[in-house]
Amino acid sequence: RSAASQANRLAHKKQMFSALRVRVARASQGTRGFATKPPSALGKAWAIDLIKDAAGVSGKQAEVAYKALLEGVSAAVASGERVTFQGFGTFEKTSRAARNGVNPQTGAAIQIPATEAPKFKAGTAFKMLVKGK
Repeated sequence: RSAASQANRLAHKKQMFSALRVRVARASQGTRGFATKPPSALGKAWAIDLIKDAAGVSGKQAEVAYKALLEGVSAAVASGERVTFQGFGTFEKTSRAARNGVNPQTGAAIQIPATEAPKFKAGTAFKMLVKGK
């Protein structure tokens, strides 16, 4: 892609995330009984309110959409799929090899088995939004 094309795409993503930032600010003010100070950790209720306000749907419809998205992403990652939301980030399953460790209470050597875990990598536009650029 040309430099101009990349610059236009980046400008569009910045504009999109600016609009999202405004929606988040509006959604966290005056909802769920915390008109002056939003909670320190926003969760399910906040996300459902955000979906409801942004899409103009009922609370039940927003909750169905919220659950469908989380269940879909969870099931896809659990089955080994890589889920990417352009500009936001990528969810994937990663494997951790077996390794040796030490029990901190006894100091005894232990074998830690191999395991699989979810992994998230933030996208460029999301990183830039967090940095304030």
